[in-house]
Amino acid sequence: MLRTLLFVTGASFITMGCTVETTTEIDADVGSQSDADDPSTDESGSGSEFAMTSENTKVLFVGTKKSGDSKSGGFKTVSGSIGVDGDSITSVNVVIDVESIFSEAEKLTAHLKNEDFFSAKEFPELKFESTKVEGSGDVTITGNLTMHGQTAEISFPATASVTEGDVKLNGKFKVDRTKFGMNYTGKPDDPINAEVDIEISVGGDA
Repeated sequence: MLRTLLFVTGASFITMGCTVETTTEIDADVGSQSDADDPSTDESGSGSEFAMTSENTKVLFVGTKKSGDSKSGGFKTVSGSIGVDGDSITSVNVVIDVESIFSEAEKLTAHLKNEDFFSAKEFPELKFESTKVEGSGDVTITGNLTMHGQTAEISFPATASVTEGDVKLNGKFKVDRTKFGMNYTGKPDDPINAEVDIEISVGGDA
């Protein structure tokens, strides 16, 4: 089967610089139809792929205001894959259904979906496509994030392990939402911070 992958160069879900670049789409062969019999691995060259699903993957966030007040949430529908070669990960590709966003209050969830933040109807997917994974155990993952219709390169630290084909990965980092066109600041006397804390966890207690 064919899946469209996004490749770009740019940066920022953490306190790093971020440059938005032009996106190029290419079609990549990620396995034949017969590979679908095993949802957890997909043989590809010398390595394999571990399937990320809503059941084994969590993507959470915390937004804060200048006063220190915070609001948390996440996404219920996640898919993707982690490339594996031996006991190391080689790639991380994630697709998130923006409409599946949730938070601690229904009113807040509705606000996050509208044009002040994610514009979920106009931009229904959030995607990350890695271009480089450095290290083993403690890794640095670099890739292209597409959110709110804009794409930029980001790098973030994570811990990763592979045991008998089972993958565990955990990354905590920050993203500057304004680099992706989310410029809503909230109340002038207590504005919302541009940077949002992000956590992605795969396997284990995810």
